[in-house]
Amino acid sequence: MLEEGCFRGRTADFVFMFLFGGIAMTLFGLFANVFFLGQAFIIMLVYVWSRRHPLVRMNFFGLLNFQAPFLPWVLMGFSLLLGNSIVVDLLGISVGHMYYFLEDVFPNQPGGRKLLMTPDLLRAMFDRPQDPDYRPLQEEQQGGDLQQDDEPNN
Repeated sequence: MLEEGCFRGRTADFVFMFLFGGIAMTLFGLFANVFFLGQAFIIMLVYVWSRRHPLVRMNFFGLLNFQAPFLPWVLMGFSLLLGNSIVVDLLGISVGHMYYFLEDVFPNQPGGRKLLMTPDLLRAMFDRPQDPDYRPLQEEQQGGDLQQDDEPNN
């Protein structure tokens, strides 16, 4: 949902988020003595999605209802109940929060600016140039009412 929602048409930005998360997790993982970072990476993606969709209602095994921003914490609690170490989950949450803060929160603060810039090389590799003749379907247009034909059907 993150790829098709928030990053739709922004493949280079999506790849940059992967690179940022991978590099940050590798560095922090070395200090935390964590070498298998797949679960941490998934938790990072879940964290970013959940923060960008705060009003989505979630249900965990039919027992627990909560809003999306609590999903990473619920998953961490479930890991704890299963007897797993929560260091991996905390690593994913912290890297996800770093990305979310630098990408979505800080640029919108007074005096804030965008610190994470997708390199032009990634844009050249992954983003397609827009076709000037492309006309999106009415479903794809944002924020507009559906246009109706002026001519009646005969």
